Amino acid sequence: MSKAGGSMTRRLALIAGGALVLAPPALAHRAQTVLSTVTWNAASATLDVMHRMHAHDAELCLAAKTGAAQVDITVLQNQARLMLYIEEQFVLSDAGKAIKLSPLGAEFEGEALLVYQDCKLPGPPRNLSIDNRILRDVFENQTNLVNVRLAERTRTLLFSGKDGAKKAEGLL
Repeated sequence: MSKAGGSMTRRLALIAGGALVLAPPALAHRAQTVLSTVTWNAASATLDVMHRMHAHDAELCLAAKTGAAQVDITVLQNQARLMLYIEEQFVLSDAGKAIKLSPLGAEFEGEALLVYQDCKLPGPPRNLSIDNRILRDVFENQTNLVNVRLAERTRTLLFSGKDGAKKAEGLL
């Protein structure tokens, strides 16, 4: 359906594109989500875990937990507090046996805070269970995604509301 002024679809696309350009930034809302990845590293025989969250969400969490008016997550001591919090809120087990993750550190990537953990294991967990409550006790609408890659396949688990532990099966 083409006319001298262009197709209807093209005109609608231009109008929609213009509306996006003119829309005020305040209309954009950042979702409160933590993305965690759990990966088996065969070369080092470790289960590697990385949590990616907005740095401001981490600061609000620590402020709520400590009662402080304001928290600066760039301060190493606050990053250590956050790591202790994550150790309580992110729990892995294999066939009911707890997997104890060791803290490795944190770094910033733009406005995101990346927190790293790992655990030396004789092999990839065959019956991995994950309980991810990171920030869900602080923010009502918090949703967490966990990508699990133990071999050639990846499984994504979604945690929200009052979800408990979930199994990452069929990956080996």
